[in-house]
Amino acid sequence: MSDEPHAPAELIRRLPATFGPALNDQFRQWAILFPAEQRQLRSQVDWLSRLPRDQFDPLFAPLFDIEKRMALPPMDSGAAGMSVRSVGILARSPLYPQWRTEVAKVFGRIDDATAPSAGLQGLPRLLVCVLPPGSPPKEEPLWPDLSKDGSWLVLDRPFGETLPAFAAALAKRVCPAALDEVERTWVFESDTRLSGVSGANVLSWDALDPLRREFLRRLNAVQRDLRSVDQTNEDLKRADISRLLAPPMAANPRVREFVRTLFLSGNGSLLFGSSFVEWGASEALRRVQPQVLIASFGVRKKLKPFSSLVLFEDQSRSNPMPDEDDPAGSLVDAAMLSQYVYLGAQRVACYPGHTVTVMAAFDSSRVLVLAPPAAGFQNLPQAPADLTTLALRWLAPVA
Repeated sequence: MSDEPHAPAELIRRLPATFGPALNDQFRQWAILFPAEQRQLRSQVDWLSRLPRDQFDPLFAPLFDIEKRMALPPMDSGAAGMSVRSVGILARSPLYPQWRTEVAKVFGRIDDATAPSAGLQGLPRLLVCVLPPGSPPKEEPLWPDLSKDGSWLVLDRPFGETLPAFAAALAKRVCPAALDEVERTWVFESDTRLSGVSGANVLSWDALDPLRREFLRRLNAVQRDLRSVDQTNEDLKRADISRLLAPPMAANPRVREFVRTLFLSGNGSLLFGSSFVEWGASEALRRVQPQVLIASFGVRKKLKPFSSLVLFEDQSRSNPMPDEDDPAGSLVDAAMLSQYVYLGAQRVACYPGHTVTVMAAFDSSRVLVLAPPAAGFQNLPQAPADLTTLALRWLAPVA
């Protein structure tokens, strides 16, 4: 891990009140930030610290004005993060949409000025999304919108039959020396089909069941007031979760804390395997920026009535009816969520123009390939193709 730098106190004092706690929190968590996050944070702080006053002040002036009119509670510029109460006041303010707009403008300017132009940004990358077992609907094609921009590749067997071998080959590939090990290969899956793949960071919703149930138990005990929510959130952020994780994951602070944050950020990750895969993959694309990412969706259970899902309840415990698989509903969910994963990659600068995306269904021998012109995937063979060979050729580092 990189040497931990100190939070730039002088710069923070010059920033809007809502920026200081967030920036402090980033530096406090430096040791568990991924290399891509560390590189980005260093470049942002360096650029802002060197920005002349006649450009710095106009950049933040609209935010200072909005915060003044919001009547926010006093904020400690040295605090690490904002409380639930402060976040709630901020979000309920009539000026919140304006605040969000101005924040986006500020970071748009910073990102434009600090965007890397070479190095790891230009690496060839691979994104694979896999729909769960279950017959695809024959009356309409999968991903009709994406199909317009891609090509269909025919395999010699259903994709699911080769998925473990395909993932293993990708994980064992030769990687560019500049890539940190944690940036090479990530897998998110609902079941445990790929949990035995070595050389990859594999996060399985089923395998994380002990941690999920502990978090659900604690969250269901929350009293319905902000102080209790705040306290429980802080307790879960500090709790030792190592005993609830497999030893390799427990021993990796970055991955361990990524999982904790994933479950504490909402978005259904605690309750639904498909939500876990989609949100986890999207966050990994944003934060880790791995060269290869596989998102493998699974079959969910049919929702039961009166199961209190809105209160983070486990429906198998709250409703005694036996669980029943929902392959048709799972396929519909996964088709939509896999498209969200693809779109999420398009919002991270290192992926557009450098990524081959494979959209596959477990039971189908046809896969949709979306690729930049340089990848050479425009004239795909009509005969069954070897996807593993094509993928490894695309990812092979230039000598």
